[in-house]
Amino acid sequence: MDIVDAQVHANMLGTEVTLAIMDALGIAGVLFDEFDTFTDEGLQPGYRLASGAFRCVGPNAEAASIRHPGRFAFLMRADPRDPGIESWIETLTAAPGFKALRTTIFTPAEAAVFEQGGHDRLLRAAGSHSLPVFVTCPGKVTHLTQYVERFPDVQFVIDHCGAAFDAPPGQAGIDDAVAMSGYANVAYKWAHAPSLLSTEPYPFGDLEPKLRRVIDAFGPERVMWASDYTMTRHRATWAENLFSIRDSSSLSQDEKTWILGGTARRILKWPATEDNSSL
Repeated sequence: MDIVDAQVHANMLGTEVTLAIMDALGIAGVLFDEFDTFTDEGLQPGYRLASGAFRCVGPNAEAASIRHPGRFAFLMRADPRDPGIESWIETLTAAPGFKALRTTIFTPAEAAVFEQGGHDRLLRAAGSHSLPVFVTCPGKVTHLTQYVERFPDVQFVIDHCGAAFDAPPGQAGIDDAVAMSGYANVAYKWAHAPSLLSTEPYPFGDLEPKLRRVIDAFGPERVMWASDYTMTRHRATWAENLFSIRDSSSLSQDEKTWILGGTARRILKWPATEDNSSL
């Protein structure tokens, strides 16, 4: 099976260690999301612009994608307040392995920009380059509707099950995210599910009805899996994250094929190559 993990902060492990784990688990490709730590300045690595916007960088992700193009692709986090966002995104599109943008709404200031329609320039630039946009907006998925409707040609991906991060374990809701399934330009990333939506040990049996609800709403071709392993390993190993879906008796082979790789390949426009086809 062609397996793609749609989010790993592989710089935390190192490229070679990440590759060794991928080989052991049968993972063909990883979407590298470079991230070190949260700081008052922003999500590192990156730097603050004179305007106050934060611009992320991804040297390890870019290097991994150049050295191992069949195994790694990468996304970049974008600040919608960046005054040079159009030219910055245009430059990024020339980088080998660059496949997508990501925007995160964590702070009150970020939430205000998101709720008040401040992501239009980012999305207009993404649309002009046919780039999918991953959106992390815990507890604020309903505010995504305005953008989905204004930018029907942009492919949106709801991050981390669309669940609120501050809910008690296993009690985070997915109603708002599932309601977005009516928009054809919205996909769903099944990530952090063991942490946010489950209270049971591996293989997380209480996730099965929730995943079934997501699949029935979006269709398997709009659902992708991600481990986000370095952020979720307190709850599950990388193998457990993967095998809970790969070995599930409640999913068809076709559903597994889409969720574990096909959807990510389609949305990222990242076809499998000979470099990873044998895994």
